[in-house]
Amino acid sequence: MSGQQDQQVTIRLLPDGANHPAVLDKLNGQLLWLGLSSPAGPETPGPGDLVEVTCPTTLYLGTVRTHQGATMMIAVEHALDRETLAVIQEVWKGPAGR
Repeated sequence: MSGQQDQQVTIRLLPDGANHPAVLDKLNGQLLWLGLSSPAGPETPGPGDLVEVTCPTTLYLGTVRTHQGATMMIAVEHALDRETLAVIQEVWKGPAGR
């Protein structure tokens, strides 16, 4: 998954946390490293938390492994193509959703 380094992304605590801006530092197998763009606050995800990371082309779901300073490492459980996900969401809405 090269070419995704240094992308602007957002991370949020599941199920309904606020979005936090970050930069995708590295993706190596099932591990994703992020650099937080703003200082960590009380609503910033921490170790053990389930999170959603939204990139321009991919949606990652996983668990925060470590969070030290502005760096966070996430164990990725699922990676979903956002274009495919949008098509699926449209199908689920069906005629009643329009």
